[in-house]
Amino acid sequence: MGLLIVEVGLRLFDPLDFQPHASRDLANVSLVNQQHYFCEGGPKHIEPHPVTNSRDTPNQSYFEFRNDIVSFINLNEHGFRGAFDDADASKRVVVLGDSFIRGTLSDETETIPALLSQWSRDTHFVNLGTGGHGTLQHLLTYEEFKDEVPHDTVLLFVFNGNDLTDNMRFQTWQDDPVTHSIELSMTDKLKRRVVRTYTGQLLRRSSKMLSGSEQLSSIPSEEERDVFLQSLASLSAAVKGKGARLLVFSLPEAGEFFEDGTPSFREDHAGYGDEVRSLVEQAANDNGFVYLDLKPVLVEAAQARGVPTLSLYGSPDHHLLEQSNFIVANAVAKLLNSERVAEFTPDAKFVDRTSFDPANVVCPAG
Repeated sequence: MGLLIVEVGLRLFDPLDFQPHASRDLANVSLVNQQHYFCEGGPKHIEPHPVTNSRDTPNQSYFEFRNDIVSFINLNEHGFRGAFDDADASKRVVVLGDSFIRGTLSDETETIPALLSQWSRDTHFVNLGTGGHGTLQHLLTYEEFKDEVPHDTVLLFVFNGNDLTDNMRFQTWQDDPVTHSIELSMTDKLKRRVVRTYTGQLLRRSSKMLSGSEQLSSIPSEEERDVFLQSLASLSAAVKGKGARLLVFSLPEAGEFFEDGTPSFREDHAGYGDEVRSLVEQAANDNGFVYLDLKPVLVEAAQARGVPTLSLYGSPDHHLLEQSNFIVANAVAKLLNSERVAEFTPDAKFVDRTSFDPANVVCPAG
């Protein structure tokens, strides 16, 4: 009875902001796992993969409710966003990355690869982004599709926030796929249901605060560095083996722009980001690929707009907003144009081609 009273009280007043995603309160439909409404497929939006551990479930379409918005996501037969080909394009470019390239918080028309494809007359950018993947998995994804997608250029987007730790997590799965499978046991499913309650979240948050288990290191370990550098060298060699060119971009995490004193899971986000950027630059020098750091691009764009750089990210889900994808895509297009990869005619300003109302979600016809 005591736990029930606590649960009701937390749900009524939510003093610790356990439900920060306003769009979920506005939803006019029933949500799976408190965040998805499926038009096709479901109920699992991610499935196990024998080589990369996980991948978005193929042939699905659904609305994803995060922050104060809802985004429509459509997965092709391989489990990626966007088509593998375009009848109007004579060339294709492979784009590798995590959820920032997949396009979390973005509709189909506003992901970074989608914007680049829209702006180019003859080049289609094939989105191979998968959330939660590090550079080891990007390498394996490229190996899987390099012969299926004719290309002469590969773009890799490194996310400074967790690509190195994602690599370590992936290696743990490789060592013991059964124990670390994304398929949950009945006990794990029950634990997740308990944790989703407000009382469960309170107990979980209290436990982490007391144990300090949420804090991650601000300096990559030697093993993280070595695995990361080797993955970039292997990807560079694989791309060269296909007679193609590799261009690498690094994306900063929102934590690099937190104000002093903001509670966070890493003591020094900016310092950690600098370490990762230096590793990418080292790999570029060692392996001969082109590298662009996108942090100055975002900082300059925010200054030009007179807003904090952090405002270019969503909250509390800190992925790039669609307008921020536009900023990044513009910078990438300029580099690709100078490198003679493709020619672009970008929009003069951000155009929100697709948007949905969280309170009035209707699946697209057809």
